[in-house]
Amino acid sequence: MGTRRLVAWAAALVVALGVTRSAAADPKAEIAQKSKDAMASYDLMDYDAARRLLNQAIAAAKKARLDKDPLAARVYLNLGIAAFAGGDPDGAKVALLSAVQIDGKIQIPVEYRQPALVALLEQARAEAGVGASDPATPPGPPSADCAGTKGLQHAIIDTAKTNTSQPIEALVGSDLSPARVSVMYRPEGATEFIESKLTKQGDCKYTGAIPGAAMKGTVVHYYVAAYDANNKMIAGKGSASSPNIMELVAGPASKGDDEDPINGGKKKAPPPGGGGGSGGAVGGGVAVGGKPAKLYVGVVGGTGFGYVTGKTEFDNMVENCCIGNSLVVVTPELGFYVNPTLSIGLAARLGIPVGANLAGHSTLAPAGVVRVRYALSPSGEGVRVMGQLGAGILRNTIKLNKAEPGMDTDIVAQGPLLLGAGVGYTKRLTSKVAFVADLSALGAVAVVKELGSAPNLNSGIAADLSLGVTVGF
Repeated sequence: MGTRRLVAWAAALVVALGVTRSAAADPKAEIAQKSKDAMASYDLMDYDAARRLLNQAIAAAKKARLDKDPLAARVYLNLGIAAFAGGDPDGAKVALLSAVQIDGKIQIPVEYRQPALVALLEQARAEAGVGASDPATPPGPPSADCAGTKGLQHAIIDTAKTNTSQPIEALVGSDLSPARVSVMYRPEGATEFIESKLTKQGDCKYTGAIPGAAMKGTVVHYYVAAYDANNKMIAGKGSASSPNIMELVAGPASKGDDEDPINGGKKKAPPPGGGGGSGGAVGGGVAVGGKPAKLYVGVVGGTGFGYVTGKTEFDNMVENCCIGNSLVVVTPELGFYVNPTLSIGLAARLGIPVGANLAGHSTLAPAGVVRVRYALSPSGEGVRVMGQLGAGILRNTIKLNKAEPGMDTDIVAQGPLLLGAGVGYTKRLTSKVAFVADLSALGAVAVVKELGSAPNLNSGIAADLSLGVTVGF
């Protein structure tokens, strides 16, 4: 019985070791998975994560002595693609050189193909002394392999020229069978995407263009999508909520203002109204706006609170801990757009003390600040950060201890030197009108003890939450 049990344990151990070795004996699967995960990070524009995973895949290939395998060539190629997208052309060239030294005929997949990247690959191929599959054929993108195409494939375009029609190409596999394939684009300053249908060429290739009339400003948002007969998006490269960002560089001078390069006719007249932060409206497939707005006026209103210390305006000590309120705050502003992301404004903060019940209390807290805002998005929309510097009086109401009913709420004044910061959010409602939300903080420094109608000035902090609109012109 003991011998049988020993043999059984030995057999189990052999099987376990065999399974473990089998799981660990497929380094190619590990390398391929890391490469796949890396390109998924690339598609999310996390180029650093993509490069990190690809370097791990290369290390695994070297450890498994697969550094000369065609799989390693594909990993090096992907590393070159990620490095190029991450703004490191020298690193991209080194990676592409390693790829062609392993596989001289390797090509960039259509979904990642860009003219500059293709040229860099051909340069690496020439330096390595290897040729493409057909030396007589000038360097260029490989022909569409419709048999191996799955889903929707499109090489994302990172940069393009202003005033120049941008060609768009996509491959659509037979697994989709869309009713139509389109490029959806949103020029700078527009709030809605415009559809331009792509034309089918051959079995799986679709081509079209974003018109030159839309290629203005600094960026164009776009995505490529396949739709079914019910107008439902079934596949895409990008989306309306997460579009691809095409940065624009200087191109040829624009054509005459009355020329429509899409329809060969006259442009529509620009709509009336004020201006947003960056450009005119777009409609009907044609950019119809005028010059970007340079000035804006805005009005926001909200409420505030503050940290207060010292004495009130009626010479009472601040005894209750520290928090007062300014229930009504109105802030008109006049500003200037330096560029779509940067603006400078002059704002008047008008606080209205509410609730004070001592006779003769102040009824207004006037202050003026210069505000510098910076938008985190190239379009000027979305989250913005803000710096502030100015002068004036902030007032908050507080409850007093040991006071008679009906005479228990006083006002604390702060200032006159004001400096602070803030964060905000902007969403364009039209080409000229935008919704804004601001959370603003101001620190007050009592460089003098009294000013005008404020007999007791204190240091402290005020915070305002405001909502409103801006109009550009």
